[in-house]
Amino acid sequence: MTGSMAADTTFAAKSYSEREARRILLEALKGQGGQLTKADAVAKSGLPVPVAEDALGSLLKEFRSHLAATESGELIYQFDPSFTRRDAVPLREKLAKLGNGLWRGFTFLFKISIVTTLVVYFVAFVAMLIAVLFARRSSDDRDSGGDIDFTWPLFWMWGWGPSYDGGRYRRRRRLPDKPLYKKVFEFVFGPPKPPVDPLAEEKEVLAFIRQKNGRIAAADLVMLMGWDFARAEEEATRLLVNYGGEPEVTDDGVVVYAFKEIRKTAGEEQPAQTTVRWAWERLEARPPLTGNRTGTNVAISLFNGFNLLAPLWIVPAFEAGLRAPIPGQEFLLHDYPLVFSSLLFAVPLGRWLVERAREPGRRRRNARRRLLQAVLAKQGQAASVEELAPEPVAAEALSRSLVDLGGDVVTDDNGQIRYAFPRIRQELAEIEKARAGASGRERDPGAIVFSSKN
Repeated sequence: MTGSMAADTTFAAKSYSEREARRILLEALKGQGGQLTKADAVAKSGLPVPVAEDALGSLLKEFRSHLAATESGELIYQFDPSFTRRDAVPLREKLAKLGNGLWRGFTFLFKISIVTTLVVYFVAFVAMLIAVLFARRSSDDRDSGGDIDFTWPLFWMWGWGPSYDGGRYRRRRRLPDKPLYKKVFEFVFGPPKPPVDPLAEEKEVLAFIRQKNGRIAAADLVMLMGWDFARAEEEATRLLVNYGGEPEVTDDGVVVYAFKEIRKTAGEEQPAQTTVRWAWERLEARPPLTGNRTGTNVAISLFNGFNLLAPLWIVPAFEAGLRAPIPGQEFLLHDYPLVFSSLLFAVPLGRWLVERAREPGRRRRNARRRLLQAVLAKQGQAASVEELAPEPVAAEALSRSLVDLGGDVVTDDNGQIRYAFPRIRQELAEIEKARAGASGRERDPGAIVFSSKN
């Protein structure tokens, strides 16, 4: 009897695979608000402490999350309540990707239309105009037009032009900076964008980490990228996962993201190859509408305006003199050129309207970045609005971003309102201590024991 009771009350030893432990912990955390300590994870899941620690690390890698610390140095794991995967693409990004794909397809097809249509219709409409004019003159007047060269727009479209040499015309290479067809492309779609390295910002952050003895705080990412603390914490956690970092907690409860492995280098430390920019050095400028001079844009507008008006003016007069209708005449001479020429004006107009709508957002983001520069200059200490945000748009950014940046409103001895950023002040002070205490040995990869060169 005693042996039976002992068997019933003794906890059986259990083992868990990594996948099973992760599943058990995930089920236990769902619906719990997504915020917990390591002890909470153990209690909710029933997993042993070492297994729960490994499972927490696995969930940090898989789901969007943050790390925080209490005054006693306890780590708080904060998961998105919906447990959104890190590699999940938000609907907004999916729609943006779809829109970009459609825009690229439209751009490609419309560029083909520009090359094959704009000049062809211009030449055709000019020929119709000449024919209409000549039809109203005598045969001698019509013969006098034989020396007119209608092929020059085609040459200019490709960057070639006619030159007169010894009584005959020949093609020669013109000297403009770019062919006319490229100028037309830029009139419609804007200047080509320079190639962008998708990992450029990642490289900057990693260069900053190496420069700062492998330690950063969330406040560093706020100052570097212009993010709020919520975004900075999420990105810092992602960096931990991707680059083998680990969180450390200072005596004052500040989370330090330590990347000891990234510090290792072969030989003497070399000057950084990547330029690290602060948020206020990442100001957004409104992109140019075209890459052309004003005169070029006016000429293209007149060129296309002629094509737009021709179906309403020249074509009817030309059709009146035809003995028999041309197959597809309504579409070829009316509908298509009207639609094409309208699009040639509508696309740049639409781009202008889009950029104008985006301009307030650019101004707000730039004002926030300049505000961060003033906050860093004060090291987060209390300052007046005149010191931090002397311009109205900057004052608006201060009011809007105060909470996101861990700021607070205080009054000085004279009762004047001042704005302080205690979290930024604390994290900047603590991270400097952590960097000062970092061992230089972390840079040493160890002695070489084998080399294929030998």
